[in-house]
Amino acid sequence: MTFWTRCAALAVPLALLAAPAHAALISLTVVDGLTGVDGSTILPEPLAQESLSGSTLTQMGTPLLFDPDLAVGSGLGIMVRLTNISDLAVAFPDALPGVSVLSGIYGHPGYSARTNVGAGGAGNRTGGAGSEGTVSRSVLDAIDSLVVSGSPVVGSGGGGGGAGTGVVETWLAVTGANGAHLALYLAGITLEPGAWIDIPDFATLTAFHRGNDLARLALGFDLPTFSFGGTSITTGAWTGSFSGPGGPGGSGPEPDPVAVPEPGTLGLMAAGLGLVLGASRRRFGLSRERR
Repeated sequence: MTFWTRCAALAVPLALLAAPAHAALISLTVVDGLTGVDGSTILPEPLAQESLSGSTLTQMGTPLLFDPDLAVGSGLGIMVRLTNISDLAVAFPDALPGVSVLSGIYGHPGYSARTNVGAGGAGNRTGGAGSEGTVSRSVLDAIDSLVVSGSPVVGSGGGGGGAGTGVVETWLAVTGANGAHLALYLAGITLEPGAWIDIPDFATLTAFHRGNDLARLALGFDLPTFSFGGTSITTGAWTGSFSGPGGPGGSGPEPDPVAVPEPGTLGLMAAGLGLVLGASRRRFGLSRERR
């Protein structure tokens, strides 16, 4: 092999390594399950560039929410809208990570702020089992036990994270959806710039009680950053906090969706019958394109 042939052979892999990776950003908006103190039911994330895995969450506690009426033994499912706010199309794989969640209590007299983050597990696109999510729990002088759990790994999708925080008579716990649940709506989908899709039960509030009106309870969730098709996909974190009991008011404005059909039957069967949700709760708005 001549000198120039060797140089040419090395130039190709080096050029590939030097090629810039594409980056895309997905925003989160709560569209069902929570109500703001101003009566809004459409709750965008305050800062789309933030992440639960970041060093700070400057939007912690915004927006302010009404205390939920959470019956004992039941969960409050939160429907989230994912919107592609990038200038390039975003494709989703079949194996998706689980949702990361955050719980926190601050402003409780006599106690410092407490925050727990349960990271979602990674999806395995080689066909193996996905990774388990983490569970983070802290309880200080709580008079009631606080059960905290993530959602299990199913197939190649990652497990959802779990986070719970309790201080004296005040506590909350949150569970993120696993990758198999997200795949019912996202597997094989391409979101064009500006397109969006709604996902029921993206996160579930599994326990809530605020015995001290001065205490503020915060929750948050996001989808861990992952790469697919040469694009690094980051989902901004959504956080909010509960401030005082109250009833719902008027709803905020709805964006104009692009109607698409229901997820394919094959996708539902692949994820398992136990994860199939009622079609009546699904609402979509995106430009759909199968790979």
